[in-house]
Amino acid sequence: MAMAMSNDQKFLEIRQEQDKAVLFLRGDWTIENAAPIEQELEHATRELDHRPCDVVADRIGRLDTSGAFLLKKLTAAETSRPRLGPALQPVLDFLPDYSHYTPPVARKPLAFIAAFSFIGERTHRALDFTWDVFSFVGRVSVRFLTNLANPHHFRLPSIVRHVQETGIAALPIIGLLGVLMTMVITYQGAIQLRRFGADVYTIDLTVISLLREMGVLITAIMVAGRSGSAFAAEIGVMNLRDEVSALRTMGMDPIEVLVLPRVIALLLMLPVLGLIADAAGLFGGALMSWIELGVSPGMFVTRLYETTDIWHLAVGFIKAPFFAVVIGVIGCYEGMRVEGSAESVGRLTTTSVVLSIFTVIVIDAIFSVFFAEVGV
Repeated sequence: MAMAMSNDQKFLEIRQEQDKAVLFLRGDWTIENAAPIEQELEHATRELDHRPCDVVADRIGRLDTSGAFLLKKLTAAETSRPRLGPALQPVLDFLPDYSHYTPPVARKPLAFIAAFSFIGERTHRALDFTWDVFSFVGRVSVRFLTNLANPHHFRLPSIVRHVQETGIAALPIIGLLGVLMTMVITYQGAIQLRRFGADVYTIDLTVISLLREMGVLITAIMVAGRSGSAFAAEIGVMNLRDEVSALRTMGMDPIEVLVLPRVIALLLMLPVLGLIADAAGLFGGALMSWIELGVSPGMFVTRLYETTDIWHLAVGFIKAPFFAVVIGVIGCYEGMRVEGSAESVGRLTTTSVVLSIFTVIVIDAIFSVFFAEVGV
């Protein structure tokens, strides 16, 4: 009498004949069917519960080494050999007994080999990532130049919306940050320079550091944390919802629809935000100079005109477009990489912020060295 078996088991069947169970095998025992065969073997092993059985394998249609290995594994504990057809028996005899099979032992590599392997893997990943970023920058540049030849392809409503979100909505926090930052610089500078009787140069320190470095740099860092993360999260969620794939299906370029408006908005607004930060910073510096040094606002403005060159302001504005492109491209690139789950959105959003801030600081350092070498 046949024991209960599910209908989807097509490769073996257990029957009870007299006082012994018989396992009938059928079908093609090949590598294509290895997974379902192994599942059925596990089910049959649990059902037999180590009872002895005969294996009848003359109904097997095809047999390769994968199927023969499973057959050897099945009959390892049996004393009788399975009955196979004459055409298939040589395949079974080709393999050694399963009892002679020992799985390979995983060997830990030597410490210095593991270290070099780790360094090589990280270097390879970094090179791949760098290549992907440059490729993405190239695609954005090509699309931008193509749209310059056909200006009606620029999506003005989308650009205006991102100008409002990345620029106008950020004005209050940028202004407040500029005031507080220069108040701290002025206060600390006055305390340190007063020891040498040079507190009059506090204004020079505040103004020059603000216009050349701190104004646009702090603005770029704030924008990277605020807008760059928003770009990565928005595009990442669109990727999860297959909206980016839908754009491609409709014949629309995601670079033109999603990336260019965001990058252009940052290109337009980051210099403006930097100017706002400079203006607010000068106000904070004048206020703290009045409180800490007793310098009136009129004297502060006079000293500002005497010590400040137009190039101090120009240096900051020259760097602003580069910061804007870096923040926009990295944020959109990380958003395009999102796939799989919400965890990917969070991870790549964090990556976009960290990478944007790091790249902004590196670019600022390069410009600082360059301007110092050319005497600006």
